[in-house]
Amino acid sequence: MDKNDVDSVSPSTMKDPQLKPISQQYIDNLLDNNANVPIKIINVQPISTTEAKGNSLSSETWNVYVNATLAQCEKLSDIPDQLDILHSRLLQANLINGLHPIFHTLDNSTTDDNKDITLANPLPIIATLYYQPKSKFTAKTGTNITNSGQGDGYISFQSRLPTDDIVSLDYRRDTGTNSGTKFSLGSPFLKRTPFWSWKLDVFDVWKNVGVKDVGCTMGIRSWYNKRNSWNCGIDYELIRRDFQSMNIHTSTLPSLTTTVSTTEKKNISEYLLVQDGSSIRNSLKGNIIWDCRDNTFAPNKGHLLKINTELTNVDNGANFWKNALQFTRVYSWFPSNFITMSTTFKCGYIQNLSFSQNKYIHYTDKFQNGGANDIRSFQNMGIGPRHLGNNLGGDTFMAYGVSVFSKLPFKKIMDSNFRLHFFFNGGKLVNHNNDTWINTMSKLRDEHSTSVGAGLVLRSPMAKFELNFAVPVTCHSDDLQRKGLQFGLGFEFL
Repeated sequence: MDKNDVDSVSPSTMKDPQLKPISQQYIDNLLDNNANVPIKIINVQPISTTEAKGNSLSSETWNVYVNATLAQCEKLSDIPDQLDILHSRLLQANLINGLHPIFHTLDNSTTDDNKDITLANPLPIIATLYYQPKSKFTAKTGTNITNSGQGDGYISFQSRLPTDDIVSLDYRRDTGTNSGTKFSLGSPFLKRTPFWSWKLDVFDVWKNVGVKDVGCTMGIRSWYNKRNSWNCGIDYELIRRDFQSMNIHTSTLPSLTTTVSTTEKKNISEYLLVQDGSSIRNSLKGNIIWDCRDNTFAPNKGHLLKINTELTNVDNGANFWKNALQFTRVYSWFPSNFITMSTTFKCGYIQNLSFSQNKYIHYTDKFQNGGANDIRSFQNMGIGPRHLGNNLGGDTFMAYGVSVFSKLPFKKIMDSNFRLHFFFNGGKLVNHNNDTWINTMSKLRDEHSTSVGAGLVLRSPMAKFELNFAVPVTCHSDDLQRKGLQFGLGFEFL
């Protein structure tokens, strides 16, 4: 490559005769031929591309992010990886809309028109980062799709403080899962590292299982995005929970002042009626995620391991330790990932820490199984113990699924987001009531509810849509079946 070609890449940088811009082609050539050449990032200059006054990110924020990424580069091949981490983390923190970097090297090498460029050791590099920051204040309204397959309408206000902390206020009205108001305050980094962040939520929400929660949650999260890395989070939650069993079956938002007639109460299981009322709950929650999939939404290969644990104290109920595990493995075969198979296994266990005091785990804290996004061909929460037709939940479960996706065998639409879908699902939900592990495993081992089916899947950028024809293979007399067409909508499926 001619030296003049290199110099002509970015005319704006020619004001300083000591700077030579490195073109993308030049960087690619160096990475191919000199990937292990030592380098040193001696200066990073972020430049906002917006003209809005005071909208730029603070110098402290840039120092935290750059020191943890680009400043760690030791050789040329480190630049693309660290730049990708920097870009991804800034997007995750909701600080920028886009990033365009330009790299320069100081003119301290020896050159000759008839000879190759001799690089200094280490090669000194200056980075200029052109970025588009998020607006200081935004207000928006619209609709979302939840993983339950329901939708919500929302109005949201968000403001970025001078310290780049983010304050938001949201109101959501959901068609099926929950609705309410939430105030949030969060920081994009913690203790001068961009890979940890903290957030405080204060909320007043209703849920479709007859629950109203008023309280707050404060937690920290790790945000490593390197392949084969572990992410984790820790939350402390303090809430006042009101539960009315009659509202489990209502299609509208629950009203905690609703008067329930004696006739209506006869249709509700006494196991649920005795749990009506209010309680104060303190919970310490943790999660660990190991995600090595090539795509979090529509993966073609890789695996996911997710572990959740929760230790909860209830003022007038049972204290408990709740654990859940999920493992997913994805394989693909043939050119362009024509066939993809995803296998998922889930399980959970709740240990009642107050069982000796004859206190029982509340219905709203138990596991549920069944639904278009879970064990297909069954109703939502349609698997597990029931009484008078009411689902009681369970304190231990297992669920598993095998899904095979195939591109449509038509050339014109083969590369579309549509896939043929074939699946097998199964699982079981029981209450062990602090029985021995051997007896609990024996209960989970036999008589699973299973189903098979086939359908069509649309992997949209917004969510995943499934239209399946599903048939139960084995089931219990209390299970609520859904034989025939079943529509699924959300982000995570069994």
